[in-house]
Amino acid sequence: MAEVQAQALYTFEGDTGSGELSFNEGETLTIVQQDVGDGWWEARNYLGNVGLIPQAYVEIIEPPEPSFPPPPPPMPTAPPPSHNGWGHGGGGMPEPQHSVEGWDDDDWDDDDDDHSSTSTGGASNSHNQTDLQGQGNFGLSQGRPKSSTSPPSDMSKYGTVKKSFNRFSQFAKAGGEAFMMGSFQSNNVSEADMITIMETQDGVEWKPNTQPYTCSVRSPKKESKLKGLKSYIAYQITPSFSNIQVSRRYKHFDWLHIQLENKFTCIPIPPLPDKAISGKFIKSQAAFGALNPTSSSKAGRYEDEFIDTRMKLLQLWIDRICRHPVLSQSEVFLHFLTCTDEKKWKQGKRKAEKDEYTGGKFFLTLKTPPTALPSGEIETKMENFCKFQKNMEENVKTLSAVAYDNRKKHLGPFKREYVKLGTAFKSLAQTFNMDTGSYSQALTGAIDYTGDTYNEIGDLFQNQPKNDLEPLMDTLNEYRGTLGQFPDVLKVHEGAIGKAKECFKQQTEGKMVESVVQNVQQRADVISFGTMAEINHFQKARCEDFKATMTHFLRGQIQFYQEITNKLETALQHVEKS
Repeated sequence: MAEVQAQALYTFEGDTGSGELSFNEGETLTIVQQDVGDGWWEARNYLGNVGLIPQAYVEIIEPPEPSFPPPPPPMPTAPPPSHNGWGHGGGGMPEPQHSVEGWDDDDWDDDDDDHSSTSTGGASNSHNQTDLQGQGNFGLSQGRPKSSTSPPSDMSKYGTVKKSFNRFSQFAKAGGEAFMMGSFQSNNVSEADMITIMETQDGVEWKPNTQPYTCSVRSPKKESKLKGLKSYIAYQITPSFSNIQVSRRYKHFDWLHIQLENKFTCIPIPPLPDKAISGKFIKSQAAFGALNPTSSSKAGRYEDEFIDTRMKLLQLWIDRICRHPVLSQSEVFLHFLTCTDEKKWKQGKRKAEKDEYTGGKFFLTLKTPPTALPSGEIETKMENFCKFQKNMEENVKTLSAVAYDNRKKHLGPFKREYVKLGTAFKSLAQTFNMDTGSYSQALTGAIDYTGDTYNEIGDLFQNQPKNDLEPLMDTLNEYRGTLGQFPDVLKVHEGAIGKAKECFKQQTEGKMVESVVQNVQQRADVISFGTMAEINHFQKARCEDFKATMTHFLRGQIQFYQEITNKLETALQHVEKS
């Protein structure tokens, strides 16, 4: 693209750490590139410095009519310095975002959908698989994919936020800047696309789904295509509102995850379980006889234990989406749950991939309450939630590790100790059995029974985690994934508040008119409404989830120890009667 000149309409204080270029009102800039991203251009100032600028802050200067003879060419400007890790030459292009337009089932396939290295979903990158500690049988991918060359985490008042390797701040990358400055037109949003936020006694909340439903993930089946050259696992998905079954592969879940992430900017989308079996999973299961230790990840992914475990985690993921008042009613999710016709599936898939209201444009679809939000109160609530989110993430990680360690002990040392004790009692009984006197036989039998009792208690310890610890670990693992998504959401809100303050400052300096600043503040309120609605939903769902999880866990523990007590009481009765 040919370089053009633009004049700054407002002063912009850029974030140099994100590769943004600062400039003053009235300054002339050279536009180097216009197709950088939503609402952002790349520009060079008179000093030769290059960076990102918001499109809404500048106006293209029309070139003058050519004169004869033509004026001499301008002196070349100094080359832009290399900074912020952009590199040299043609470097500095932002990392490509997920793009699935034009994908088809045929060109999306690999050897198998469970072992593909080409999928771009947030849960599919092999470098994004997490440690098994605290993960139960296998992990969930935590957070969005990140480049192996990512810079250190960015610190803000909202905590530590992981950044991808590109020149965008999260606020800019999400299209927040363009939305705030009115670059998007909102007059063509249909009523069907609008999402309502309500004021309640507990604060702002998403309008609830008046027709809630559930959805089952069942009957995993190994299928093949191309005369057996390609194989995959298909799951049967059945929503309660239709009871019509659809078949979905992991790649379909992965595609859905990408679409939800792209569209719902202020909603953290829970990560999917890993699609491929990991070496750690094989070793951990082989240690207890569940898998062959020589299994490869390609063969192991068809082990019943792995398939059943992933089905259980996909069920938890689907449950989470079904319970969300916004996600559960989204067109793309309903298409995933209901479409049975292959042709219509592809049409709906392409429609979702071309959805206009993604990223920053998502905020155009929010129908917010008419009252303005008190800025000081919102910032206080946001800072409190950021502290809560960080502490909860640390606590969940700690509890996951403790639960994982306790599970290992149940499966190993705890069982061994009870079996050793039971074996010792039975050996003693064998010795006593050498005495053939009638006065000794009853006691010998009681001690032998006690030995069997301790062996059975060892088996109880081995089997107990699946009844209480593993459901607890599944819930903790879900929340680890969701909590890991929140910093990106909070960064967008932080950027909106910061932009509103920056515009207000420019108004006081006479650099921006009041009407423009008021519009910016109103759009900042929209982002605040959406963010607060999601936080309130998260907190209410958290209370429901942890109440149910703790109830299930404690009941399982009580039943476990009652069963042990009953067995010991029966053994005592045998001894007392001897």
